[in-house]
Amino acid sequence: MRDVRAQVTSSLLDFPEGTLQALGKDEVTQGAVLRGKFTGAIGDLAWLARGPHLEIVSSVTGQRFSENHFRGGHEQPPTIRVVKEFSWEKRAGLLIALEEGEGSVLCLYDLETAEVVKAVFLPSRVIAVEPIINHGGPSESIQHLHQSLQCLFGIAAVATDVGHLFLVDLCLDSMSCSLSEVEVLDLRFVTTTFADEVPPRRETATREGRHLCFRLPSPSGTPISTLAYISRSNQLVVGFSHGCLSLWNMKTLKREQHCRLGGRRIPIYAVTFQEPENDPSNCCYLWAVKSTQESKGDVLSLHLLQLTFGDRKRLASGQVMYEGLKHCTERFSLDLASGNLPWGRQNSNIELLRCQTIEDFYDDVDKEDNGNEVTSPYTSISIFCWQVNTHGQEKTAAYLGVFDINRWYDAEMPDSIRPEKFLLDCPYFALWTLEKVTSTVSPEPILDVLVHGTSLTWGAPPSYLPPDQILNASGYNFDGVCLLSSGVVHVTCTGLQVEEEQLEAILSAAVQTGSLELLTGCIKHWTSEKQPNSAAKLQFIRDCAWKKVVYTKDEFDHICVPLFDGSSRFLDPEKRQSLQHCQYLLDNLSRVLSCFQREPQELTDKDVRNQQVLANNFSMYARMVLWFCQSGLLPEGSDGTTHLSTPSYHYPLLQTHYTGERQRLQHLSRGKCNSDCLMIDGIVSYVGDQLEKLWKKEKGGTGKYPPPSLHALLDLYLLESTEEPYKHAITIYLLLDVFQRFPKQIENIVQSFATTFSLPQGLVALIKGFWLLDHHDYEKSLAHLCHQETTQVAPWLQLRIIQSLACQGQHRQALQYLPCMKPSLSTCSKVRLYLGVLLSNRCMVEAWALLQQHVTDSNRAELLEHVYKSCHEMGLVEELLQLPFTNTELECLKSFLRTRACIATNKVLPVSKQKSAYYSPEVLQNQSRKVNPKNDGDPQTGEGRAPQNSALDRCGKLRPHIQRKLSVAKFKPYEFLTSSFKQVSTPKLQPTRVKAAKVIPRTRATAIYNILSASETHV
Repeated sequence: MRDVRAQVTSSLLDFPEGTLQALGKDEVTQGAVLRGKFTGAIGDLAWLARGPHLEIVSSVTGQRFSENHFRGGHEQPPTIRVVKEFSWEKRAGLLIALEEGEGSVLCLYDLETAEVVKAVFLPSRVIAVEPIINHGGPSESIQHLHQSLQCLFGIAAVATDVGHLFLVDLCLDSMSCSLSEVEVLDLRFVTTTFADEVPPRRETATREGRHLCFRLPSPSGTPISTLAYISRSNQLVVGFSHGCLSLWNMKTLKREQHCRLGGRRIPIYAVTFQEPENDPSNCCYLWAVKSTQESKGDVLSLHLLQLTFGDRKRLASGQVMYEGLKHCTERFSLDLASGNLPWGRQNSNIELLRCQTIEDFYDDVDKEDNGNEVTSPYTSISIFCWQVNTHGQEKTAAYLGVFDINRWYDAEMPDSIRPEKFLLDCPYFALWTLEKVTSTVSPEPILDVLVHGTSLTWGAPPSYLPPDQILNASGYNFDGVCLLSSGVVHVTCTGLQVEEEQLEAILSAAVQTGSLELLTGCIKHWTSEKQPNSAAKLQFIRDCAWKKVVYTKDEFDHICVPLFDGSSRFLDPEKRQSLQHCQYLLDNLSRVLSCFQREPQELTDKDVRNQQVLANNFSMYARMVLWFCQSGLLPEGSDGTTHLSTPSYHYPLLQTHYTGERQRLQHLSRGKCNSDCLMIDGIVSYVGDQLEKLWKKEKGGTGKYPPPSLHALLDLYLLESTEEPYKHAITIYLLLDVFQRFPKQIENIVQSFATTFSLPQGLVALIKGFWLLDHHDYEKSLAHLCHQETTQVAPWLQLRIIQSLACQGQHRQALQYLPCMKPSLSTCSKVRLYLGVLLSNRCMVEAWALLQQHVTDSNRAELLEHVYKSCHEMGLVEELLQLPFTNTELECLKSFLRTRACIATNKVLPVSKQKSAYYSPEVLQNQSRKVNPKNDGDPQTGEGRAPQNSALDRCGKLRPHIQRKLSVAKFKPYEFLTSSFKQVSTPKLQPTRVKAAKVIPRTRATAIYNILSASETHV
């Protein structure tokens, strides 16, 4: 290993005198071991404990933050055994296990108040504590836990020295009373895993002043040495003192794995999780550290376990989760106490100070919706720090090792490192010595070393390394802090660096290999605060990368012309290789430029975005051309012949089909609705005029779908202002057209396209739904459009779907789609469209409710006119008049009826002042005309009275049957009346009087009364 040493960047920052005195040895703490760790997860703090006393200090300045001297219920004070950071409800705290007598007390300690707020008693000595969740109740964020655990509020896993493993309910929903370590609560143990039994038992335990506790089965009597909860695999890792390791699934509360590491019965001392970048086999890794340091031993070994899962997905809460453990295999080991290593001498003991994992995630700024995309860390390193004490020597030695799992993948995943490799450059493992730290603080030992994850940068290694070792782990830079018994010391670790003049050669290799990590490392290196003139150096990097690859549309056409003009049935191997090389370099260049988008704005300029878009478009264009060649659609014939036996693009056939479809829709609309409702036409129009101009340039092109050739289709990918999903949508639609005559191939070709270009299945299903809708397969179309995995449809596309179904008379299907996607009704035209769908399906009540929900002062007249007119045309007047009306709605209805009844005569509807509840003179007069048409003195008005007759007839039908019969009989000849009532006495009718009401009447009779009898009579 080359000489890489950590540099001390601060002198020893002493703790306050009060802290030193509290931690000093006295009659209470005599013989107690001093323990200390950095919290890391809850701020820049560290804790130190000796006996019953706890000190919280700043890891930056060493100043005291808080302190506490724990009391107990026995004569002897308790001893602090375990301290674990824990936060809940925006409160920072610690979970502390106190050993007292034959048992332990688990305390929840609030850092702000320096008080214990919860305390429960456990019957054994606690060895390890691990938080599982810090909240509870019905929430998506806890759906990954077993149903029984979802009833709890805050869960901590607790392990004891006799092998007991508990899941303790912290009862964070009941914090009203403050307790102390003296006023402890008991546990109520349960073994059932039936979710419906847990809530009542928890309620009973709460009334009794107890905490619910689940006990997981474990080897009886075997002490547990460590615990760790891995959130990404939802597993509780349990390490035992005899070298075995168990993995418990928190969803099923079942043990998924139990194995022994190595041959010797050495305790598992610590574990940490590590995830590689985009492992295709859904693999992640677990480091298990075996150590005898509790007994001042000489064993320290690292073991890397590969966990292979069946699935890796993103939960609704946003958390990444591995599911379905398949295998657990040890893939790498490293014995840090080997006698072949410089520090592995006899008569020395070795102890682990800390193991931690640092990851760096990059969100893709170029993707609009990556909410469902599962991301992985592009940088993932595990850091191990240990110190060696040699008997007879006052000075201790400390070391820090960095394991880069992505570089380990590049090195083909060896199972170990040969001892001599430590003296050379290992690409995936780097070693720093903390000699300057130990020299500064000697003979005081180091308690803990914390590396700040945010300080991690990568400095390019020197040029003497071969190309395959450019990304050595020795190129990392980071800062850290060392915790001592008397204070803290800050350090910095600087990796092997590159000279500035060597940057262009390294960057050239980065562009050629497409290494995003190397490119990002270069940028992060030059943008760090330690580097002057960052903007100028960034400009140098960008210009250097851009000069490596510069292509124009003409250069691509020079390569691709034979593919489109039919001059070559097969792509020339040399040109195909050239095209692949262009695409490869452009893709890498796009990745280079995308790195700049994540840097501070002052270090970039607007040209970066334009260059990145241009490189991405050219790269995508080349990829599309290559895929069309592989699918057999290119080269494209230009002789106009039609070969129906093989899939090929036939523009004349498709053009004829879609021209006929547009004419059919225009005929069906009859001018009453918008006939421009083909889904593909909507997408093409959304892309804009630039696509229309592009498709018009070629001979035979109309600017509309379909494109005149595949060349015109693929030119779509060179448009800069078009969103990529719409480009893919048009291409998928065309593939469905081309392969519709080959049903056995259509699914394979579409799936191949989606897989090659990493398209979500929801987008593919959406385009299939559009295509089926345009081709009149409405049932299958709705099945795709309403499927739960289908990509969310834009509002304007939702409107177009309804328009298309309504125009084609598919009102039933349109009604099915409304609740499926719940389209927004932001404009009056959308409300009218959806009202029309409801009325066409005779959903009068639903339509009226929709009207009431979206009516405003500005659109009231328009919407009411639309509803009344539609009801009149569809024969829904009777249903309409049964609805409750306001005064304004009645006035609009009355105005509408007058207009409809006097279209020809230009007269208003005469209304009687008579307050009849069921009929009026207008209705009777209308019945008279129908019975005795001779009474109508003006036969020319017969046609004009047809609308009036229709409206008044529907009103008359709402009266009781007997009154309707009598009103008709009144105007018939006397002879008919005489013959009809010879055996029946004529009933004496009493007119019904209705008093004026202040509230709008809600019955059918009074509704008609208000319509026909509410105003003065007009002659």
